[in-house]
Amino acid sequence: MRKQWVSKRRAQAYSLIVFFIGLGIISIIDNWWPSFALVIGISLAVRQILLRKFYEMCVSIIVFGGLFVTNHYKITWKVVLPVVFFTSALFVLLREYADTKLRSEDQFDEDANHEIEEEQAEEHTSSQD
Repeated sequence: MRKQWVSKRRAQAYSLIVFFIGLGIISIIDNWWPSFALVIGISLAVRQILLRKFYEMCVSIIVFGGLFVTNHYKITWKVVLPVVFFTSALFVLLREYADTKLRSEDQFDEDANHEIEEEQAEEHTSSQD
């Protein structure tokens, strides 16, 4: 497993930032429904990229991007949505089949240590100001 770029807490914060910026943009352009699906997908994808979960990011983009494209371009839902969902299901199934190793305790400890180091670095920089 690759080491994540930021802690889970920080990735969640960045994801929320992207989500709120997206909500602000769609409230300005007043195009709620198809754009809302895209905002959800992009914010999830940002979180998953930062945690280096590329497979999950692809599924998020396929599902939420498919919802956006289907509605925005007036494509028949009966055709596109089953393809999007079956493709996503197949993608997840193949990923789980290929990646059967469970995370060890060492990896959980490494994640916790990464968060502690980030918090200490934040406290150190704030105490210098």
